Amino acid sequence: VYSFLGWVAEVAFHAVTAGKFVNRGFLNGPVCPIYGTGVAAILLILGNWAEKPWAVLLVGIALPSALELITGWALETFFHNKWWDYSAQKFNVKGYICLEFSLLWGIAVLTIVEVVHPLVKRFAGLFGEIAGTVLVCLCAAAMIADLVVTVLQVLKLNRKLKEIDEIANKMRVGSERIGEKIANATLKAVKDSLAEKRERALDAVAKKMPVRLLKAFPHLRSRRNPDAVPLAYESIERMKRKQTAEEEQETEE
Repeated sequence: VYSFLGWVAEVAFHAVTAGKFVNRGFLNGPVCPIYGTGVAAILLILGNWAEKPWAVLLVGIALPSALELITGWALETFFHNKWWDYSAQKFNVKGYICLEFSLLWGIAVLTIVEVVHPLVKRFAGLFGEIAGTVLVCLCAAAMIADLVVTVLQVLKLNRKLKEIDEIANKMRVGSERIGEKIANATLKAVKDSLAEKRERALDAVAKKMPVRLLKAFPHLRSRRNPDAVPLAYESIERMKRKQTAEEEQETEE
């Protein structure tokens, strides 16, 4: 339940800040497991202390921040990409967490414990033990399947980013060699040709990338191929502009 509610909160937040729908979260389905894990852990740790708002606030600040820090580090370590980045915020730790969002976590957890959780408990009480167990198992199976598919998508993303990086490097080397041998006037024409070829090559790779992940994490950074991510976003935006122009032309015709 809290994984789903976390996904809803992420979608709503980015709808307000970005002005459009973005399917947020690492997984493809409408869940953000980091929220479910965080809330479940907080409720278990608090126990009877859940009745004391100051204790809820302190745990709400500390535990989600620690979970976000560990998750961010693990995702970058194992998948070589940084999925979110708070480096622009004050008082951040390696861009994984920052003071502003840690305080927001505390306020959110206090709201959840005082307002949301009683409603969730009432909802859970509608199911008997057998029905509840079956429902939880089905949800767990769906999330595991989603995780497997997502991991495969991330591996594909990393491969495509590497291809983009290799294309960019080849074009850069070719352009430098040409620049050493021919005059500036000729160089401009050749560079334009190279740029066109580069765009076509990058677009061909970008079409095969998991675009949902790139849209879901607009601040994604690749540790292995740092130059490839901006090129991937550039290709996607270029293809979007071409598609829009073609649609407008068809409408005019």
